[in-house]
Amino acid sequence: MSSTKILLLLCAFTTMLMSCEHRVTMETTVHADGQLDKQIFLEVEKKQKKVKESFIHFVDSAHLADWQVIDSTQLPPYLKPKEGKKYVGYRKHFESAEAANEHLALPNDSLFRVTSSFKKKFRWFFTYIAYSDTYHAINRLSLSRKDFFTSEDFQFIERLPAEGKHISPADSLYLKLLNEKITDHYGNRAFFEEYFNLLLGEVRQLPDDAWQEKLKTGKESLYRKVVSDKNLPDNFLQLYADSLNIPVKLTNPQFVADQKRLENKINFITTAYDGKYRHTLHMPGPIVSTNADSVAGNSAYWAPPAIKFLLTNYEMKAESRKINYWAFAITLLVMGAAGWLLRKRE
Repeated sequence: MSSTKILLLLCAFTTMLMSCEHRVTMETTVHADGQLDKQIFLEVEKKQKKVKESFIHFVDSAHLADWQVIDSTQLPPYLKPKEGKKYVGYRKHFESAEAANEHLALPNDSLFRVTSSFKKKFRWFFTYIAYSDTYHAINRLSLSRKDFFTSEDFQFIERLPAEGKHISPADSLYLKLLNEKITDHYGNRAFFEEYFNLLLGEVRQLPDDAWQEKLKTGKESLYRKVVSDKNLPDNFLQLYADSLNIPVKLTNPQFVADQKRLENKINFITTAYDGKYRHTLHMPGPIVSTNADSVAGNSAYWAPPAIKFLLTNYEMKAESRKINYWAFAITLLVMGAAGWLLRKRE
C-alpha cells in the first residue's frame, strides 16, 4: 500500500473501520500461585486456511510458535460465529504475569499489547488475589490528543457500558459526535502528520535548511488538499516536493522501510479499532471486587467497545478470595489449647 493510498483513506476513515468487523475473545485463567493460562480466539472467514496470519496483530510472529493451536473441537461452546465465519484459537501457559508480558506487552506499534498484573495478599484466614489485564491504547499515532479531546470526552468514554448495551438518546448523540471528532478531525490530522513527518525527514537531509522552511510554510495548504482531493496520484508526495522544487527523491531504502512501518501501524490501528471484544478472567476463588460488566461464579466478563482503549489504556481487574483452611485449623487448635490450659489452672 503506497503512502498516497493511505492518505486517500483520511476522508473515508469511518467507512474503512466498519468494512471488516471481526470478533476477538481473550481468556485468562489465573492460578493461586501466579501461573496463567491464556487463550486468544479470533473470528475469521470460514474458508481461511492460514491460521497464523490471523494472529499477526495479537501475537508477535517470533513467539507464535510457542503457542498451541486450539482444535476446533475444544473451542468454548459460547463462541458462535456468524454465517460464513469460524473461530480459530491459540493457548499458552505462563509461569507468571511477567512471563506473559514478555509475549503480549511488547513495545511494538503493530501489535495488540496486553499487560498482566498479579498480586497476592495474605490476611490469615483469607488470601486475596488481585489480577488485571490492561489493554494498551491502540492509537499509536504521535499527534497529541489534548487539542482534540476534553476531559468530558474521556469521562464519557469511561462510563460507556458494555458493547451492545442500551444507552440513552443523548449519549447516542454524544457518541456519534465523538466518533466524528475521532475520525474526521483527530484521525485525519494524525495520519497526515505521520506522512508529512516522513517527507520532512527526507528534506532535513538536504544541505540547505531553506527547503524545510518552504515545506513547512505550505503544510496547511497541503493538508486541505489531501482531505479534499479524491483523485490524488500514487506519487502524490513526490509530486508535491517537485512542485516546490525540493530536490528530494522518495525512493531510498530508509524511506521505504519507514513508510512500511507506518503502513503497518495504521493497518493495526484500523484493524484493532474495528474489533468486537470479549475478555474473561477465571479467578482462583470467589470474586469480591471487580470492574467487570458481569460476574458468574469465579469468572468476570467484559465486552468493552473498542473506543474504551482507542485513546487510553483500559484496565480490567478482579480480586478473589480464598479461604485458608489451615489458618482456621490452627486458630481452633490454639483456642482449644488455651481453653484447656485455663480449665487446668482452675
